[in-house]
Amino acid sequence: MEKICFIVCQYGNEVNGGAETHCKMLAERLTSSYEVDVLTSTFISYTTFQPYYQEGVEVINQVNVRRFKSEPFDKEFYYKLLRSSKLGRKIRRNLYRMGVLRSIASVFPKWNIGLEKEKEVLKANGFYSPALLNYMRENESSYKSIILFYFPNPATFFVGEMLPKKCILIPTAHNERELFRSIQTHFFTNVGHIAFNTEEERKLCENVFGKSMSPSSIIAVGVEVAEPESKELIIEKFNLPENYILYFGRIAPEKIGKSIEWFQEYKRNKKSDIKLVLTGRLFMEKTEDPDIIYTGFVTEAEKTALIKNARLVINPSDKESLSLLLLEAMTLGKPSLVNGKCDVMKEHCIKSDFACQYYISKSDFIKKLDFMLYRIEDPKAIATKAQNYVKANYDWDKIMGKLRALIESSPY
Repeated sequence: MEKICFIVCQYGNEVNGGAETHCKMLAERLTSSYEVDVLTSTFISYTTFQPYYQEGVEVINQVNVRRFKSEPFDKEFYYKLLRSSKLGRKIRRNLYRMGVLRSIASVFPKWNIGLEKEKEVLKANGFYSPALLNYMRENESSYKSIILFYFPNPATFFVGEMLPKKCILIPTAHNERELFRSIQTHFFTNVGHIAFNTEEERKLCENVFGKSMSPSSIIAVGVEVAEPESKELIIEKFNLPENYILYFGRIAPEKIGKSIEWFQEYKRNKKSDIKLVLTGRLFMEKTEDPDIIYTGFVTEAEKTALIKNARLVINPSDKESLSLLLLEAMTLGKPSLVNGKCDVMKEHCIKSDFACQYYISKSDFIKKLDFMLYRIEDPKAIATKAQNYVKANYDWDKIMGKLRALIESSPY
């Protein structure tokens, strides 16, 4: 059986990030066709970089997970380098905001402003692992194809630089500063193939890298929903109220935004017993409020039960390349409210005939929240539209067929 390899920042049953979950679902579904390795770190926390897993090999659902140690992380040194490496990305991001970057990038596809400094930043990142890169140098001939996850990951860039034509990049890209770095102009134009999650993600990257961007396609990912735990169990375990709004994923500033503050304002101005339940690992200061409940990390069965029994699911992130959170909620027929400043999620709303709703401001968030909680006339029709949208667009057989064809087209 031929071997393939995935490279991702974190991997394991205890990891609940979107890109990491995406990688795990694809890797496990390919074990019937290939021997599958995953090269990853020993970390769960991307802020402390304290080892959680043992270095070495672990088999998870027939996937060989190879964990490598990283260099010690010096936070002060890292952020000093980060501050000194702004020039290239600032110029390119300003050109993007002016609407001219695509044209300029098509004439000048590769930029070198601050290139070496940007590589130093990657090498100072907590996920940088010389041991992983050495392993790949010694074993690259074993793999038919290498699938790289999440473009800012140091291993993703350096393996892609080492073996560009053997690599398929799944970038999970959104409009963030890292996308505009000079190093990405070399990466996104050299890598063998780019597999995007949505057409909106591809359009973004075309506008950043121009016509010299590597060949690409839309692969995406399907949705997995575990059988739910009982309602009684989750109510008792997490001390849940009858009426709650749910967010699940990383509880971090870049994901939550201002949704906690806006929810609190809604509660001050409305007579409602609704509470906000935040599910996932905490990467920010906890808000002490009796109307906000933190469950911590939950199992997949508990997560399904939490979604099924919620009145509404929210995704306040403005940086998504797909949003598994939203697709899982739609699969369960649950109304969802998402950040309309994220083009990907806005398009999910539009293409599903508004089976989910988006907001664009604080006042809009409060207005839509009240509407979805108390004034939806036909919730069953909304649920049916949501489920039909996911079935039509995120079918596992189609997705895996496209990915296998891409792997088989590798010249190696």
